[in-house]
Amino acid sequence: MDQIRTGQDIDPCDLFENPTAAFRPSAYWFWHSIPTQEVCHSQLSDFKLKGIGTILIQARLAMSRDDYLSPAYLEAYRVAAGIAGKLGLKIGIYDDYNWISGHAGGRTVAGRDDLRERHLFWSSGHGRGQISGIQPPFTRTMGADIVEWQYEESVVEWCEWTVEAALLHSSAGIDGLDQIVDVTARTSIVDSDGVSCTYAFDGAAGDGQMLTVFVSARSTTSRLINYLLPEAAERFIEVGLDPLVETLGDLVPDPVGFVFYDQPAAGFYKWDQISGCLGNSLLFAPSLPDAVSGGTLEPFAKTLLALLRDVGPGTLRLRARFYAVYSALMNEAFSGTLRRWAEGRGIVLTGHEILPHISSWSLNGGFTSIDPRVALAVDFFGIDALRHETAVDSNNFVAQLAPKLGDSVARSNGRSRCVVETYASAERTPVRAAGQWELTLETMRAQAIRLYCLGTRQFLWHGVYQTDGHDDDPTPFANPRFDFGPGINFEPWWSYHDLFAQETARISAFIEPASPRTPVAILYPLHTAFAEGPHHNHATHTGAWCRGLLAEGCDFMFVSEADLVTARIVNGRLLACGLSFDAVVLPSVTVFETAKTLRALDAFKAAGGVVWASGDRLSTVCDGGAPPSPIASTHIDHMPGSQDITALLSLLPLSGPAVVCHSLDRPWQWVGNEADGWWRIVLFNEGATPLVSVISFGDSFDAEIWSATTGKVEEAGTFSHLTVRLDPQEVRCMRLRETAHGTAREGLLTAQPSLDAARAVPLVVGWSFAPGVDAAFVPISVESGWETQGFAGFSGTGIYRLALEIGDEGEWFLELPEVATVVVAHLDGRQIDRRGWRLYRFALGRLIPGVHSLELHVANTAANRYYNNTPYLGETLDKSGLTAAPTLIPLKT
Repeated sequence: MDQIRTGQDIDPCDLFENPTAAFRPSAYWFWHSIPTQEVCHSQLSDFKLKGIGTILIQARLAMSRDDYLSPAYLEAYRVAAGIAGKLGLKIGIYDDYNWISGHAGGRTVAGRDDLRERHLFWSSGHGRGQISGIQPPFTRTMGADIVEWQYEESVVEWCEWTVEAALLHSSAGIDGLDQIVDVTARTSIVDSDGVSCTYAFDGAAGDGQMLTVFVSARSTTSRLINYLLPEAAERFIEVGLDPLVETLGDLVPDPVGFVFYDQPAAGFYKWDQISGCLGNSLLFAPSLPDAVSGGTLEPFAKTLLALLRDVGPGTLRLRARFYAVYSALMNEAFSGTLRRWAEGRGIVLTGHEILPHISSWSLNGGFTSIDPRVALAVDFFGIDALRHETAVDSNNFVAQLAPKLGDSVARSNGRSRCVVETYASAERTPVRAAGQWELTLETMRAQAIRLYCLGTRQFLWHGVYQTDGHDDDPTPFANPRFDFGPGINFEPWWSYHDLFAQETARISAFIEPASPRTPVAILYPLHTAFAEGPHHNHATHTGAWCRGLLAEGCDFMFVSEADLVTARIVNGRLLACGLSFDAVVLPSVTVFETAKTLRALDAFKAAGGVVWASGDRLSTVCDGGAPPSPIASTHIDHMPGSQDITALLSLLPLSGPAVVCHSLDRPWQWVGNEADGWWRIVLFNEGATPLVSVISFGDSFDAEIWSATTGKVEEAGTFSHLTVRLDPQEVRCMRLRETAHGTAREGLLTAQPSLDAARAVPLVVGWSFAPGVDAAFVPISVESGWETQGFAGFSGTGIYRLALEIGDEGEWFLELPEVATVVVAHLDGRQIDRRGWRLYRFALGRLIPGVHSLELHVANTAANRYYNNTPYLGETLDKSGLTAAPTLIPLKT
């Protein structure tokens, strides 16, 4: 179980200098065909060289389904794992073909049609009706190849149409379940084929009445499984996982220490007759009716109607209880079965579900076209309880909810932090494509640091290519080039990846020994989400609280109702999930699971804690009557804004060091405390201009500087205040402890030497350029990129050359104001240094007067080559090379 060992038995300084695989970047290793032993050795050695610590082999659409799990595939898998182990790499089993865990490339349902997904559809009318036009729009938006992958011969067909419930009810309002008449026994299927069915009721709906019928059907063509059936998970293990583990043999559990599942979810279907408050079909299994009746204490058929429309005062309670039962049944059938298997094999279970909040702060700001309640996509705390290590999904290179929620559920379940899979979707044109060939090393580094500040332990790349695919074929997924590009090993800046890997791994290792300072707990509104659905404003209120708190430099964590109920209250603070909270926020919460939550909040308020709520007010407690009022110390009816956040924070005490930013923009920050009284701080300037922060901690404090670039730890001294100047893209790791001893002073922390700007020499003219090592040199301007000077389609490493004349002997620095995107500087044939992100400043050393040879090797992105002649190019080319004149600056004397 090395994957979840995070180095507690290693000295923190040693762990920081040489982070283990748990902190180093990991990557999906895309297999588009079965690799040879030579390819395995070459690519795994390259991954090791680039600082990647963990690899997950993932078979993709370009690989024949017949090859997946074939004897040749299994042999290559064992060979690859053996090579990885010898190189010191860790391996995880990515558990399926392409993604959507459970189908095993279609092998799970082959010969077992009973395991294919079965769904519940509905229609309302006045007697005779039909279910027709069933389609998976979520799948179809991804293209024909994805449809063919999920459905045999790309056809969506159904069988075994069965009436599961039929209800007569008022077509206007319903005041209670006693006004609903169950006529299931009088309703039957009278005609059906592979795409539709017709049902009939043997009576007639009266005036003002309506008949709603729920019909289940099993797909005859889908390769996806019914996640409500534990036997489907057992069959998946038998045909998809056991062959891999048995082939690996003694390579399990080291280096192959974990299995990773990915977005287990059946099709999100819509059909012509869909109506009501549920946006997609539900999975159905014979076990569901009894489980729902036991959980709601109401008849299954009538509870189903509550999912679609208001059935009286108990509607929200019925919905919440139904989805709680439904989710628990699915969790146990699939994830519970996998967990027991993993523990029997001595390996770790991890992976992630569908996250409807992906790329967003709103709980449902990502996959807005689906209703997450029909899948494993709402009860994140319950899902996490069934895995050994938390993993989440993130999209594109922006701050988002996923890592924060991932860290929260991990802490609720006795762990901490999470693995974050990062993928990209094209944004530069309206034409959909996977990946961003325009990705820069600076962009991905900034995202990784943001993710660490939000609760990430390990950065997982999606993905790394075996091949770059085919020219003149822009088909997404099927052409490896556009199968979630960029395949970062084909980026011209790939050789700089080790800089990113080493620095970010150290930042993660630096954070590890401390617990984050999180004054605010946000209640995860699970039963509100169940009852109200994804379009209720609990989703946007949650996002507003997250953004507002972070904008004010205040960290937070999500807690569940169970966390509140079991929390301790000490000195007016709420102790839960291993953390200490001064305030609890309720984001438009309308439904609680239990009255115990109310009592816990009341006790916290009575002890001096702060409870705030926004948006809609609590209206239902699933196990009790109407809630008392008021529940919160303060309730704001509107979306929380900056003034509300400021007002809340003004009520909270400050524990530990204070970080005050004296710039208009704030740096990203992470603040946490160790058990021995030390505090750890990470500050990161993601912007383009310098930022200044002042740190204070009591009357005086000791400070250490932990350099993520070098891995070295230095004592900085004892300070009353410490001013930290952060240049663009600069990150600082500091360790502080309040002290009453020593002579305190005001300090300044800056990474840059004192340069004599008045004597700066712009290097504008005399440059020549070659598009590659074997190309001829031509004159070039350094004030605009090479893409505007005859090299529009060139993606690679361009060489800039200048005869550099030095007039005065001295210590000289070279500053490159704008570089797209990475650069190596050479002087007189000697490599000076590499830079993958700002600041692009090089210490040239002491130079004597005369002419020196300066070469700058600059690599751009792969966009200008790989987007060429595709609909993904956009209106402008990517900047490439030097786009502003370099400057020579002497050290001040």
